[in-house]
Formats: sequence, structure tokens, C-alpha cells
Amino acid sequence: MFRNWLKSSAVVLTAAAMLLTGCGSSAGNKAGSDGAPVEIKVHTWYNLKNENFDIIKQEFEKQYPNIEVTFVSAGDNNATEAVKKVDLAAASGENMDVIMFSQPSFYVQRVALGMLEPLDDYLNKDNVKFEDEYSVNTLEKGKIYALPGKSVNMFVAINENHLKEAGLPVPTDWTWDDFLDYSKKLTKLDGEKKRYGTYFHSWTNPYSMIGLINQPTNAYLVTDDGKLANITNPIMKKSMEVRLQAEKDKSATPYAEVISQKLNYRPQYFNQDASMIVTGTFFIPETGGTEKVPAAFRTVFAPYPKINKDDQITTSASADIVSMYSKSKHKEEAYTFIRWFTTQGLVVQGRNIPSWKKADMNEVLDKIIAGTSNSEMIDKESALSFLENSKMIPTINPPAFSSEVEKTMQEEFDKMMLQGQDVDATLNTAQEKIQKLIDSNS
Repeated sequence: MFRNWLKSSAVVLTAAAMLLTGCGSSAGNKAGSDGAPVEIKVHTWYNLKNENFDIIKQEFEKQYPNIEVTFVSAGDNNATEAVKKVDLAAASGENMDVIMFSQPSFYVQRVALGMLEPLDDYLNKDNVKFEDEYSVNTLEKGKIYALPGKSVNMFVAINENHLKEAGLPVPTDWTWDDFLDYSKKLTKLDGEKKRYGTYFHSWTNPYSMIGLINQPTNAYLVTDDGKLANITNPIMKKSMEVRLQAEKDKSATPYAEVISQKLNYRPQYFNQDASMIVTGTFFIPETGGTEKVPAAFRTVFAPYPKINKDDQITTSASADIVSMYSKSKHKEEAYTFIRWFTTQGLVVQGRNIPSWKKADMNEVLDKIIAGTSNSEMIDKESALSFLENSKMIPTINPPAFSSEVEKTMQEEFDKMMLQGQDVDATLNTAQEKIQKLIDSNS
């Protein structure tokens, strides 16, 4: 299905490119010739108000008065729908300059379609050495088509009140077995309100491969070289066993309820239906509360659990991806914004952890915490400890057909969780099916 979509999209985009080449936009070509600022359009999925994009616009235009930024967003934080709108805009020949993607799979798919402009020449002109600047790698097909935005590092958010109630310390170094033990001790199923120790969301990545994503190599369902399925290995088996054990212990929100009721991790955590959740650093500012969802309890942060006690503390490092549309009429200005946003911009925005290595993490956390409605509900000490003591493992860009890979894994995972399929049968079947996908796409 995805290959057909890819082909049809390529046809549509090719047609759109022909229209753009033939017709052109005299208004776009003349932009700035009368001394007025050049307008660039930045497509994103974020709620602009909640994520302080007004501050981004204000600070950027203060430094670059010759460039005017217009953000295009539905404002509903639905990244998947936003990507569909970007594809439609490209196919219909709309002007776009900067495109933000929430995950690497969206990025590599659009690189394959020729939608994105390589940034290597721009970086070389500015003497920017990528590996010295950014902690997340965006290299694809030998070129850099985007710069990483906020860094998404996985950790565990925990309700401090529930920890104290159970007499448990804030974890600073723990395994998945420890995590399961905490989950059991935090669970309270008697009384009017049930409370589970943890909640696992329905996403395939990372929740069907929780033990795999922070490994130094082959941390995805396909090996790093893209040639082999990576399912039948001890770490994936441990991931399955953790999920099954939490179900057996009744210490995690039942997976059947997660699916049938279409539960979301935010209400589960903030309504205190679950005491802890495995999530990413984008969640830190949310724990300080918003106008719509005020924080009713203090959150502490634990590092990502390890497979073995003697393993190093690691966490995955992925990122939002900020790219330039290949048919932008204002490429220099688009690059200027991309470079500024992924460095100084994310710091002044005060909402997320940057992938920019030169950011002062203490300052970043102070800004994030200060920008929340109830800063006392965020435990800075444990957040800083997690960030400083975890080795960040950059994620490898998945193959362009990763949506099919994850769909296949999800189907087998659901059979295990909902129909009692054996763990080994789950892994072996997924391995075979995903290898066929790899072979057919190679």
C-alpha cells in the first residue's frame, strides 16, 4: 500500500513541479525588491500559542528584520494530519519554504519524493560542522536535508505523591525489572477510583520495542544497514516480556482498554489514572500545567530503564526535523530561519530541550519551568540529573517504508497482547514478514 502511495505521490508532485516551473510566481520572485521584508512560510503541526511561536516570530524578526515569518498550522498538534496537508500543498503548487516533521519516517519519505533541499552547501558556506553542533543525525542518502529541532529523549515521568505514598525513592539508575516492581507497588485497584502503576500508549514505536530503542546499535525493527529484520533478538523478546508481565500483574492499564477506548497518555497521567509513564522530553513543560490542564501534583523524572543492571544509562535521542522545501522561492531566507530556530530559537522559545549541543541545559530547563502555569510542579533536580547522567544514543533514520514495517509489527504485537499468541511465534512471524518487506523494497 505504501509503495503505491509513494508512486502516486511522486506522480502528483512531479505534475505540481511542472506547473510551478511553467507558471512561476512573479509575486514570489519580486518579494523584497521594494524594500519590504521577504515572507517565508513555515509549516508545522504545533499549537502556535501553547508552544510560544509568537516569541519565535518576535525574536527572529528582531534579529532579521528583512525576513517576515508566517507560520502555517492547524494548531491541533496532529502531526500526521499536518504532513498530509503539506503533501497536498506541494501537489497543488502552494508556496512553502520551511517544513517541520515530527518524526524521521515522515522526513525520509519526503526526501525520497524530492520534496526537500539539501543543506550541505549552506552549512559549508557558514563553516558549520554538523557533528559539533547537533546531537541528532539527519544524514540521509549521504546528504543533510534538514537540521534537528527539539531533542526527544525518552525517560519516565512519575507522580511524586504516589511515590511517597508507596514509600519509593526517585529512581536514578534502574532496570526494566525494577520498573515492573515499581509499577506493581504503585497500583491501587481497590476503591472507587482505579489507579495503575503505569500506562503504555498504543504507538508501535516505542511501546512494542521499549527495550530496543536506547541500544547503541540496531535500535529499530530493521538493522542499521537496512538489510535485515531485527525482531528475533533477546532485547526484543525482553520488551515483549515486560509488556506481558505488566498485563499479568495488572499494574499497567489493560491494553484492550487502551485500544478499545482509544485512550491517550495525557489524560491517563494528569487524571492520575496511572502513576508513571514512559515518554519523551517534550512532556517536561506539560507537567507544569497549562490553562486547560492545570498541574494537580508534582512530577519527578527517572532515567530510561536498562535491560541489565550493569548496562550504562542510555536514552534514545531523536528530534523534530526542520527542513527546506525544494521549491522554495526564498531559500537563503529559509535556511537562515532553520539555522536560527534549531539553535538560539529553541532556547528563547522556552518549551523544549534543543538538539543543539551548545545550549546551556540549566538555562534551558529554567526557561521551560518558568514558562509553565505552576512551576513548582516540575522537579528540576531529577530532570537535570536524567539529562546529565544519560548517554544520548542518536536514532538512525528508518527506511522509507517504515510505516509498513511498524504496521506489520503492530499486527503481531496485537495478536500477542489481545489473542494470546506466543512470544516466540510473535517474534518469528514478525521477523519473516518484515524481512519480506525489506527484500521487496531493496
